[in-house]
Amino acid sequence: MNVMRKFIAAIFLVIFSVTTAFAAAPLSPEQMQAILATPKGQRPAPETYLSQSYIRHHLRKFRKGVSIVTSVNSFEKFMLHADKIGHEDNTCFVMPKTVCDAIEREAGGDISVWERKLSFDEGYFKNQGGLVRIDILNFGDLHLRIPSGNEAGANDYWIPGGWTVGDTPEAVTDQIPKTRIIVRFL
Repeated sequence: MNVMRKFIAAIFLVIFSVTTAFAAAPLSPEQMQAILATPKGQRPAPETYLSQSYIRHHLRKFRKGVSIVTSVNSFEKFMLHADKIGHEDNTCFVMPKTVCDAIEREAGGDISVWERKLSFDEGYFKNQGGLVRIDILNFGDLHLRIPSGNEAGANDYWIPGGWTVGDTPEAVTDQIPKTRIIVRFL
């Protein structure tokens, strides 16, 4: 698994060198590779390799609201009957609501667009029953931050700097009370 992870990290570095996400995060390829090679659970805090200015600028993208897109199966299994949305480590990945709106328009019902933009394997959402969009009404007290890659929800496609491989800004909040959400099946 570790060899495969290093291989995937090397492939991502090649891809990132030409993407907006890589250009947006002020990291050298060597810094990126070192962080990706660090095992999940031991990765450094973003504050140790990103400037406060970069972090503030990135988190401003989320001022107009946050959204989550998940599979129908995940929603039904983990969220439908829970009091809060998020993982057991008190984290929940989110994207800016304005970006979610733009992806929804671009996708026009094509699930594969969501998979690319959110860094999921092709067919993931289709094989998991479709998509659920969750908009969060009030998130100001939920500790919005740039992901470290140590979060339970960080998959093998996670990269440092607050962007998905698909060039979508991402952040993490604490678990979200269900009383603050609007749910819509896409």
